Amino acid sequence: MPALTGSEIREQLLGYLNDSFPLFIPDAPDDTPMADHGIDSLGMTNIVVQIEQQFGIEVEDTEITRANLGSVQSLVNFIDKKLNG
Repeated sequence: MPALTGSEIREQLLGYLNDSFPLFIPDAPDDTPMADHGIDSLGMTNIVVQIEQQFGIEVEDTEITRANLGSVQSLVNFIDKKLNG
């Protein structure tokens, strides 16, 4: 997979979140907690599976933290780091 920029990762991620979670607020600030979008632990599990498939990365159990997955911005940063070092 060719390297993606942070904005490309964000765009793909927002598309998935907006399509998959009816309460997701696409125009909320990127640092809005996922819980504020109505995304619970089951939703986060779905997000992890999706990003593994969509971006071809493996998310270790120890990486499933609020710091990595707690908001759109943290997800973009996490995916970017996994993809691009």
